[in-house]
Amino acid sequence: MKEVAAVIKRGYRVASGRALDGHDQRFNADGGTIRLQIPKFRELGLDMESYFGGKVDEAFVAGTLGCDISPRKMTILRPEYYLKSVRWTDKFDHERPGFAEDFHLSEAAIRFDGKSFRALIYIPAPETKPAHFHPPTTIEVIAQKIDGIRYGDRVTLLYAPEAIRIDGP
Repeated sequence: MKEVAAVIKRGYRVASGRALDGHDQRFNADGGTIRLQIPKFRELGLDMESYFGGKVDEAFVAGTLGCDISPRKMTILRPEYYLKSVRWTDKFDHERPGFAEDFHLSEAAIRFDGKSFRALIYIPAPETKPAHFHPPTTIEVIAQKIDGIRYGDRVTLLYAPEAIRIDGP
Protein backbone atom coordinates (compact mmCIF):
# COMPACT_ATOMS: atom_id res chain seq x y z
CA MET A 1 0.00 0.00 0.00
CA LYS A 2 1.08 3.55 -0.74
CA GLU A 3 -0.05 6.55 1.23
CA VAL A 4 -1.20 10.06 0.53
CA ALA A 5 -2.08 12.92 2.89
CA ALA A 6 -5.69 14.07 2.73
CA VAL A 7 -8.13 16.41 4.42
CA ILE A 8 -11.70 15.32 5.16
CA LYS A 9 -14.15 17.54 3.28
CA ARG A 10 -17.89 17.86 3.20
CA GLY A 11 -19.56 16.35 0.17
CA TYR A 12 -23.14 16.21 -1.04
CA ARG A 13 -24.17 13.90 1.83
CA VAL A 14 -26.38 11.79 -0.46
CA ALA A 15 -24.33 8.61 0.20
CA SER A 16 -25.29 8.76 3.88
CA GLY A 17 -28.82 10.08 3.32
CA ARG A 18 -28.06 13.25 5.26
CA ALA A 19 -28.29 15.81 2.46
CA LEU A 20 -29.07 19.29 3.72
CA ASP A 21 -31.56 21.87 2.44
CA GLY A 22 -30.56 23.04 -1.01
CA HIS A 23 -29.03 19.66 -1.88
CA ASP A 24 -30.46 16.50 -3.45
CA GLN A 25 -32.59 14.91 -0.72
CA ARG A 26 -34.08 12.11 -2.83
CA PHE A 27 -32.16 9.47 -0.87
CA ASN A 28 -32.62 10.77 2.68
CA ALA A 29 -35.69 8.60 3.37
CA ASP A 30 -33.82 5.51 2.09
CA GLY A 31 -30.88 6.08 4.44
CA GLY A 32 -28.66 7.16 1.55
CA THR A 33 -27.34 5.78 -1.70
CA ILE A 34 -24.87 3.38 -0.04
CA ARG A 35 -27.70 1.54 1.77
CA LEU A 36 -29.45 1.09 -1.58
CA GLN A 37 -26.24 -0.11 -3.25
CA ILE A 38 -25.12 -2.63 -0.58
CA PRO A 39 -27.52 -5.45 -1.62
CA LYS A 40 -26.78 -4.88 -5.31
CA PHE A 41 -23.03 -5.01 -4.66
CA ARG A 42 -23.54 -8.27 -2.72
CA GLU A 43 -25.35 -9.81 -5.71
CA LEU A 44 -22.32 -8.92 -7.86
CA GLY A 45 -19.74 -10.43 -5.49
CA LEU A 46 -18.85 -7.67 -3.00
CA ASP A 47 -20.41 -8.39 0.37
CA MET A 48 -19.52 -5.26 2.29
CA GLU A 49 -20.73 -6.64 5.62
CA SER A 50 -18.37 -9.61 5.25
CA TYR A 51 -15.58 -7.34 4.01
CA PHE A 52 -15.81 -5.13 7.08
CA GLY A 53 -16.64 -8.00 9.46
CA GLY A 54 -20.09 -6.99 10.66
CA LYS A 55 -23.37 -5.30 9.94
CA VAL A 56 -23.79 -1.77 8.61
CA ASP A 57 -23.45 0.83 11.39
CA GLU A 58 -21.60 -1.68 13.58
CA ALA A 59 -18.66 -2.42 11.31
CA PHE A 60 -18.75 0.49 8.86
CA VAL A 61 -20.64 3.65 8.06
CA ALA A 62 -23.15 3.57 5.20
CA GLY A 63 -21.82 6.78 3.70
CA THR A 64 -18.58 8.09 2.29
CA LEU A 65 -15.73 10.23 3.54
CA GLY A 66 -14.44 12.75 1.04
CA CYS A 67 -10.65 12.77 1.13
CA ASP A 68 -9.25 15.89 -0.49
CA ILE A 69 -5.73 15.21 -1.82
CA SER A 70 -5.24 18.62 -3.49
CA PRO A 71 -3.17 19.55 -5.40
CA ARG A 72 -2.71 15.89 -6.30
CA LYS A 73 -5.15 14.06 -8.57
CA MET A 74 -6.35 10.48 -8.76
CA THR A 75 -6.50 8.31 -11.88
CA ILE A 76 -8.36 4.98 -11.95
CA LEU A 77 -6.15 2.05 -13.01
CA ARG A 78 -7.26 -1.50 -12.11
CA PRO A 79 -9.61 -1.53 -9.13
CA GLU A 80 -10.03 -4.67 -7.05
CA TYR A 81 -13.75 -4.65 -7.81
CA TYR A 82 -15.38 -3.41 -10.98
CA LEU A 83 -19.16 -3.64 -10.73
CA LYS A 84 -20.76 -2.98 -14.10
CA SER A 85 -24.29 -1.82 -14.89
CA VAL A 86 -25.55 -1.75 -11.30
CA ARG A 87 -29.24 -0.84 -11.30
CA TRP A 88 -29.57 0.31 -7.70
CA THR A 89 -32.42 2.84 -7.93
CA ASP A 90 -35.27 3.93 -10.17
CA LYS A 91 -35.11 7.55 -8.97
CA PHE A 92 -33.22 8.63 -12.10
CA ASP A 93 -35.55 6.87 -14.57
CA HIS A 94 -37.39 10.07 -15.50
CA GLU A 95 -34.03 11.47 -16.65
CA ARG A 96 -32.36 8.24 -17.82
CA PRO A 97 -34.74 5.29 -18.33
CA GLY A 98 -33.14 1.98 -17.31
CA PHE A 99 -30.42 3.85 -15.42
CA ALA A 100 -27.45 1.71 -14.33
CA GLU A 101 -24.12 2.81 -12.90
CA ASP A 102 -20.62 1.31 -12.88
CA PHE A 103 -18.47 1.30 -9.74
CA HIS A 104 -14.77 0.90 -9.00
CA LEU A 105 -13.89 -0.20 -5.45
CA SER A 106 -10.49 -1.03 -3.99
CA GLU A 107 -9.06 -1.96 -0.63
CA ALA A 108 -7.74 0.96 1.39
CA ALA A 109 -7.21 2.17 4.93
CA ILE A 110 -7.43 5.49 6.71
CA ARG A 111 -5.00 6.48 9.43
CA PHE A 112 -6.41 9.01 11.88
CA ASP A 113 -5.44 9.97 15.39
CA GLY A 114 -2.82 7.21 15.61
CA LYS A 115 -5.22 4.43 14.58
CA SER A 116 -5.81 2.60 11.31
CA PHE A 117 -9.30 1.92 9.94
CA ARG A 118 -10.26 -0.48 7.17
CA ALA A 119 -11.76 1.19 4.11
CA LEU A 120 -12.74 0.81 0.47
CA ILE A 121 -12.02 3.45 -2.14
CA TYR A 122 -15.40 4.08 -3.75
CA ILE A 123 -15.46 5.49 -7.27
CA PRO A 124 -18.72 5.66 -9.20
CA ALA A 125 -17.55 5.63 -12.83
CA PRO A 126 -17.71 9.24 -14.05
CA GLU A 127 -19.10 8.19 -17.45
CA THR A 128 -22.16 6.51 -15.86
CA LYS A 129 -22.65 8.74 -12.81
CA PRO A 130 -25.81 10.87 -13.12
CA ALA A 131 -25.07 13.58 -10.52
CA HIS A 132 -22.99 14.58 -7.47
CA PHE A 133 -19.66 14.82 -9.25
CA HIS A 134 -16.36 15.25 -7.41
CA PRO A 135 -13.12 16.65 -8.82
CA PRO A 136 -10.20 14.22 -9.36
CA THR A 137 -8.63 15.76 -6.24
CA THR A 138 -11.32 14.09 -4.09
CA ILE A 139 -11.27 10.39 -3.27
CA GLU A 140 -14.40 8.97 -1.66
CA VAL A 141 -14.01 6.10 0.80
CA ILE A 142 -16.38 3.86 2.68
CA ALA A 143 -14.80 3.09 6.05
CA GLN A 144 -15.17 1.64 9.47
CA LYS A 145 -16.67 4.05 11.96
CA ILE A 146 -14.04 6.60 12.98
CA ASP A 147 -14.99 8.22 16.25
CA GLY A 148 -14.20 11.90 16.49
CA ILE A 149 -13.43 12.55 12.81
CA ARG A 150 -14.62 15.92 11.51
CA TYR A 151 -14.50 18.02 8.36
CA GLY A 152 -11.09 19.62 8.05
CA ASP A 153 -9.26 16.79 9.85
CA ARG A 154 -6.03 15.55 8.33
CA VAL A 155 -5.77 11.83 7.58
CA THR A 156 -3.49 9.48 5.73
CA LEU A 157 -5.15 7.43 3.00
CA LEU A 158 -3.47 4.10 2.22
CA TYR A 159 -4.27 2.72 -1.22
CA ALA A 160 -3.24 -0.03 -3.62
CA PRO A 161 -0.99 1.50 -6.33
CA GLU A 162 -2.25 -1.02 -8.89
CA ALA A 163 -5.83 0.23 -8.33
CA ILE A 164 -5.33 3.99 -8.54
CA ARG A 165 -2.51 6.38 -9.35
CA ILE A 166 -1.92 9.62 -7.50
CA ASP A 167 -0.29 12.32 -9.64
CA GLY A 168 1.16 15.63 -8.61
CA PRO A 169 3.64 17.09 -6.18
